[in-house]
Amino acid sequence: MTDRGIPTELKTGFNLLEPEDPIENIASIVLVFMENAIKSADIYVKHAKRNSLTAEDIKRGLMLEVFFTKQRPNMLEQCEKMKETLKKILDEDDSDEELEIYEEVEDEEFKESKCKCPMCGCMNTIYTRWESFTPETTIEKVMFNHINNIN
Repeated sequence: MTDRGIPTELKTGFNLLEPEDPIENIASIVLVFMENAIKSADIYVKHAKRNSLTAEDIKRGLMLEVFFTKQRPNMLEQCEKMKETLKKILDEDDSDEELEIYEEVEDEEFKESKCKCPMCGCMNTIYTRWESFTPETTIEKVMFNHINNIN
C-alpha cells in the first residue's frame, strides 16, 4: 500500500500466478467490449439497409454489449487475444506502416431497422431494457454513466 492507501499491486483475475499489468488488462477488456459493440452495430446497420454507422447505432451497440458481456462464454479468451494484439502493436515500429485511408461516406440519418431478426429486435427495443437496468458491478456503473452521456 502507498501512503495514500492505494494498493501497489492489483490482480484482475486473468492470471493469478504471474504478476500482470492492470492497465493492459483494463485496456483489453475495454477494447473487446468496444469491438463486440461495434460488430453488433454493424450487423444492425446492414439489416437496416444503411451504409454507415451513426452515433445512435454505436450507442445502442454499447448498451446491448453491457447485457451481453457477462453472458459471453469466450470473454476471457477474447481479452487474452486482445492483450497479445496490443503487445504486438506496441512492439512494432510504427514508422514503416502505411495508414489505411478510407473513402469518406456521406453521413446518413439513423433509422430503426425493420428486420425481424433477434439482433434487430434487441437493438430496436434496447431503450426499454436500458431504462429499467440497474448496474451492479463497478464496470457496469462506469459504462452505464458513459453511455448515458453519449449524444
